[in-house]
Amino acid sequence: MSRSNPLSRRIQEHYAEFPRSERRLADLVLQQSGDLVSYSATELAQEAGVSKATTARFFKRLGYSNFRQARAASRQLQQTGSTLDVSQADVTHISADISLHVSSDTQNLRHTFETIRSDDLRAAIHTLAEAEKIWVVGFDDDYALAHFARSMLIRIKPDIRMLPLGGFSVPEEFASISPRDAILGFGIKRRTLSLMRIVRSGYDAGARVILVTDEAAAKSELDILSLRCRTRGAFLFDSFNAPFSLMTYVCSAVASMLGEPAIERLHRIESLHDHWGDSDDIHSMHFFDAKST
Repeated sequence: MSRSNPLSRRIQEHYAEFPRSERRLADLVLQQSGDLVSYSATELAQEAGVSKATTARFFKRLGYSNFRQARAASRQLQQTGSTLDVSQADVTHISADISLHVSSDTQNLRHTFETIRSDDLRAAIHTLAEAEKIWVVGFDDDYALAHFARSMLIRIKPDIRMLPLGGFSVPEEFASISPRDAILGFGIKRRTLSLMRIVRSGYDAGARVILVTDEAAAKSELDILSLRCRTRGAFLFDSFNAPFSLMTYVCSAVASMLGEPAIERLHRIESLHDHWGDSDDIHSMHFFDAKST
């Protein structure tokens, strides 16, 4: 197995092989989403209630020479996480089996919704429904996911801010954040410095923070709400079906909680669409035609 595979993935693949003592260690590491940066080998063994010899055998079974190598890999993933698993980068050997892809995505969905705590999910829905403004944040690959979430939220709540906003500096936009606001951030694999600066500044301003991330994400030192999604891909790239599905559910639940105001806003939006027509082409409103006459 390639050294570039995330630790949590290795554990899940070998879990059935572990004896009872090593399973306690595996459970502890999985609870930390594969993050070993804050542990020493002795601390990890003590917290799991196993011996140092058991800890050494555990990491060797996973393909690491020792604990320090596993921790170094964890630190590298935390700093430079990638949506591309380079261990699978030999595209000439990728199977075209669609059923395997569908099965993998189905498992991602099931695992994500089974492992997210119901009280965390309810808290996220309440937070978004009650917020005065919602700041939706996503960089790089996460921008598409953030844009998708924003496109749903803007249909049911009036003040949804998107960051980054093309052509504008983030601090100028972000200066109006208040303790009545909420931040919905997306950090799948790559949690950029810009994202973490926004999260930290929003947290310091008293805003409530929800971070949608993946299983390998390190636990935040801040008191924020993290919703972890499984993004394991069957082939070369990671899959984003679970976070997209999660956002569809969360935004639908927010609309249900808001009730009549959300329904009225949806009706107003549809009315405008009907009045303006389906085309986004400004010529359909004869703007330039009228100006030229």
